[in-house]
Amino acid sequence: MAPNQPGDARNRRDAEQDRAALAPIDDAMLRAYLADNLPGGDQARVEKALRDSASLRARLEDVRNNRADVGLHTLGAIWRRGRLTCPSRQQLGSYLLEALAPDLASYITFHIEVVECPYCQANLADLKTQADASPGASQTRHHRILQSSQHLLTDENR
Repeated sequence: MAPNQPGDARNRRDAEQDRAALAPIDDAMLRAYLADNLPGGDQARVEKALRDSASLRARLEDVRNNRADVGLHTLGAIWRRGRLTCPSRQQLGSYLLEALAPDLASYITFHIEVVECPYCQANLADLKTQADASPGASQTRHHRILQSSQHLLTDENR
């Protein structure tokens, strides 16, 4: 028998992910989707399936109406609904600029990479897109301000 190669673990992990991707979307998965407890890949797969299937949307509505936690106001449920553990958009922007205290930066990294919060991942992706789209925006803004106030300067101040 050949010794385990580093690629063997990767192949097993890929095979497990492929099996998970082919697994049918059952009521348990729909409950996890409603509770926001699915890994990112499964979350995306369920959302795509919901867009494509009216019968799956009807099943989701049935699962939603028949959940045991309907109307449940536990502390955990309130925190998840209110996204109280999510950093603000301003904090995410500072995170991109690497201008945060190490503890807060570490928490945001954990929140995005380990918890895989879809809201914060989307916010961060949006901020990255905006930053990539307008690298010279501050230069342009500076020029506009200068142009708009130039007439206020006297010849003595020039």
